[in-house]
Amino acid sequence: RLLHQIASELRLVDQKVEVGVLPPLSVYAGPIALKRALRNLISNAATHGGGARVGLTHQGDKAVIRIEDDGPGVPPELLTQVFEPFFRVDQARRKSFPGAGLGLAIAREIVERHGGSITIQNRELHGLLQICLLPSVRT
Repeated sequence: RLLHQIASELRLVDQKVEVGVLPPLSVYAGPIALKRALRNLISNAATHGGGARVGLTHQGDKAVIRIEDDGPGVPPELLTQVFEPFFRVDQARRKSFPGAGLGLAIAREIVERHGGSITIQNRELHGLLQICLLPSVRT
């Protein structure tokens, strides 16, 4: 439900977000903080990747949220820096994509505070894959 809500809100501000079939899952996280974290991740993909595709699965006791985009990705040598506060892959894009470079740092802090993790990797041909794992229970 939360992922659908975030996607709807982002579509209202003309961001392209697609959501796949989502199984009913509950996660152990504060709803306001979790919404902020996931919104940051999804908005990042929609803004810098030309659109976001969001999926949700359940593996063991974890909810697995996958966010894919078709953007340029991140140079491999910079992937370890993406969660640093104020980091921007391309400083020249500041005018086109305003922001302080805090979204991913905030998302990671929130997710880790709730016992989860986030990884970001380049996809095979282009774009990024963000994977967010959170403690969960099937509902």
